[in-house]
Amino acid sequence: MSEQKYDKMNDYIESLFNVFQLVNRKAETQKDRRLKMISLVILNYTRKMAKDNNVSLINLKEPESINLIPIFEYISSNNIELFDFNNIDINQVDTTKNEDLERFVLTHVYYITQPKQ
Repeated sequence: MSEQKYDKMNDYIESLFNVFQLVNRKAETQKDRRLKMISLVILNYTRKMAKDNNVSLINLKEPESINLIPIFEYISSNNIELFDFNNIDINQVDTTKNEDLERFVLTHVYYITQPKQ
């Protein structure tokens, strides 16, 4: 994933896990397979980040509201360029590369958490 060390990794990972919880609950409520798959991609990325940074996900509770600030700070501090899902060529994305997987997950998180325009 990103080489730079973000100094609030615990907060970042917790926020990602909270987004997973939200998306997963919504997918199950709506019986939406596509959304369920997205939630699992977010979870797998979050689990890898937690393992790499020695962060436990076991005791994290689902909050009333999700603090997205650590996610946007992480994106900014690591200069991550999100995909434009309106103009994406799927051949541009290689999910076997950690950088592309990270961009893919964070782009989904961004689009899911931002109000529709």
